[in-house]
Amino acid sequence: MTEDLEYRLAKIIDGKDVALVGAGPSLERVNEIRGDVIVSADGATNYLVKRGIIPDVVVTDLDGLMTFPDSMYVVHAHGDNMPLHWKLGMMRSVIGTTQVYPFGRLKLYGGFTDGDRAFVLAKTFNARSIRLYAMDLDSDFIGMYSKPFLRENVPMTYMKRRKLHIAKEIIHTLTRKDL
Repeated sequence: MTEDLEYRLAKIIDGKDVALVGAGPSLERVNEIRGDVIVSADGATNYLVKRGIIPDVVVTDLDGLMTFPDSMYVVHAHGDNMPLHWKLGMMRSVIGTTQVYPFGRLKLYGGFTDGDRAFVLAKTFNARSIRLYAMDLDSDFIGMYSKPFLRENVPMTYMKRRKLHIAKEIIHTLTRKDL
């Protein structure tokens, strides 16, 4: 079953121009999203659906996701999100991922946060190009769509800044031309 979903995911992304939408503070200022495929990172999905845009793929660890369009879901499993597993029942097509050695049906694609995991996924499945929207990795604020309890963009915390620094390094490494 997972292999069938992975094959479908590959068909969605392979050779396509991917628009990767993050939940950064600039999300509400995004006027146009261009790409053959839209991949949303977690809470950005809520904003896209509100605007009538259904992403093809949603990459999530479940903590920001509150709407469940008929998309392909790539869900990251970790101990912090166990109370949120009820959300899996809202999804038809789910590929589970991990950051450690994969077992069972879990896959290991790479990445650290939802946004850079989405980027790694697009690279893994041979996207022709990847255009980033609201991936505000150097911002001083956390985007309000990052977590469902936020009502506005809030100042960046030390831990969130460290996470986004790692995400930025992963994306930078994967876009280097000398590798």
